[in-house]
Amino acid sequence: MDYIKISLIGLIAVIVYYLALQWSGLPNEEIKLEVTENETITLNEEVFKDSKDSLSALDAAPPQVVESGESITAEVTPSRRFSLDNDVLRIEIDSLTGRYVAANLIPIKTEKGSDESLSIFGSRQIDTEDGCPVYLGAAQTNRGCVGNYFASSGFYSPGLGYLNPKFSSLEKMSLGDGGVIYILSGENEDLLFTRRVLMRPGLFSLEVEDIVGLKVGSEPTNVVPYARILRDGYRPPGRFLDFDSYTYLGPVFSTERDSFGKLDFSDLSENSFEEESLGGWLALAQRYFVSSWVPQQDERHKYQARKVSSGAYSIALTSQNRLLLDTEPASYKNTLYVGPKISDNLNPLHPDLGLVVDYGFLWWLSEPIHKLMAWGFSFLGNWGLAILFATIVLKAILWPLSAAGYRSAARMRAVAPEMSELQQKYANDKQKLGQEMMAFYKKKGVSPLGGCLPMLLQMPFFLAFYWVLLDMVELRHAPFMFWITDLSSYDPFFVLPILNAGLMYYSQKMMPVTPSNDPTQQQMQSAMKFMPLMIAAMFSIFPAGFVLYFTVQSLITVIQQALSFRKAGISLKSV
Repeated sequence: MDYIKISLIGLIAVIVYYLALQWSGLPNEEIKLEVTENETITLNEEVFKDSKDSLSALDAAPPQVVESGESITAEVTPSRRFSLDNDVLRIEIDSLTGRYVAANLIPIKTEKGSDESLSIFGSRQIDTEDGCPVYLGAAQTNRGCVGNYFASSGFYSPGLGYLNPKFSSLEKMSLGDGGVIYILSGENEDLLFTRRVLMRPGLFSLEVEDIVGLKVGSEPTNVVPYARILRDGYRPPGRFLDFDSYTYLGPVFSTERDSFGKLDFSDLSENSFEEESLGGWLALAQRYFVSSWVPQQDERHKYQARKVSSGAYSIALTSQNRLLLDTEPASYKNTLYVGPKISDNLNPLHPDLGLVVDYGFLWWLSEPIHKLMAWGFSFLGNWGLAILFATIVLKAILWPLSAAGYRSAARMRAVAPEMSELQQKYANDKQKLGQEMMAFYKKKGVSPLGGCLPMLLQMPFFLAFYWVLLDMVELRHAPFMFWITDLSSYDPFFVLPILNAGLMYYSQKMMPVTPSNDPTQQQMQSAMKFMPLMIAAMFSIFPAGFVLYFTVQSLITVIQQALSFRKAGISLKSV
């Protein structure tokens, strides 16, 4: 069952609940680094036979097919890795294929309180009762069922497939601004490979330049630059309290035609995707994190996505083919981002890349709410307090709307005894009762619908705040105070859901109830009394950050109701 859909329905139910109440530069330093043997599960052709699936180049200049009797990518040798890092990101590159096979986000941990850094790329164990999902790109190995996720860049040959660079050396050059340039070098058959990787401090992005050239005396050939992300399509079935299982996981493309286009894995199982565009980017998004290739924006690229023969899903881009001459190597630049979905990190790489922080159709409300929370955090230093701050500011902005509804509710409660007398007087004549009630509303200047429109106008803000809190990586493992040590997880002692239920119940008691002899309406009014308990049960599985927002919002609502009632001369003792 989709808990995200349930949560949305539940959130809408909360709004309906309130509506119902209304109704009723330094010198370069060169270091030679030793290559160490890879001791983990290797990512090679035995796991992903991706070289069997070709990439398509731009149609503008068809590459010449190079005749060759043996594919370079068919060779398998013991896998070794080079490690590149800055203060926040450690990337491991497979020496044979040049793939980015591990990406450790150094300051981000796998679990609350753990010392183990979260790794985006690499292999992971898949435990399922239904057998290893090899049809989704997983592989059955001697270590169990393994899923894989990695990125790659370099050059593709129509005749030779993906060209393995066979990197054998690594140089490191330090820059004056704290950045580091890593230079990998290798050779394969008649080709010479170089990869320059620039890593700057504090950034989860790499500026990558792949270079390939011919050895002296070799025949000219054509190559196609490419960048790609390959991942198995397995995700665990939805589990209780696991919101990760129900957020979007899949490819995203930005092109001239569509600045933010999502493609589900299920869609790619049926139809592949191809589109040409000037500039753009591709990404693979999941809750909280994203990997993305951003190519040179002054070139045209062919973006493509498909399910490859191994069952895995490939999202890639190719650029114009290059003719290799022995005096003219080919070069291609991309930026690889592997890290948290934070707009301030992503937008400098491309103006549209921040859209992977997906707020849906209410992005125009969600983005200002997120900026308001970030501003609050900048001087409060606590994301829980930032939620409180944003809630109070937002409630202050919406105060005139909600105040109008509560003034109407106060007037309705003041005349409730007279309405009850009319109900009893014309209990056996519904037509006459309706006429008398309309006349009564007009005489007293009240309306049972007076508070509905203000509440409806606030509904988008509820939903926008929900989506912000659901997708905010900043809340992951972020503590608030006391017993709440992780705002992205549920309240372990259910204090906030219970407190919110109490506030909702008191708010309900203050609202007027239109007397009725209609059994159906009476049943609805009785059912409404249990709504706070239902909401509390639902909120018991919600992230504490969202329940904190709603509890504070409920508290302010009760205060606003009390002020409205007192101004109308209604004693709260009667509530």
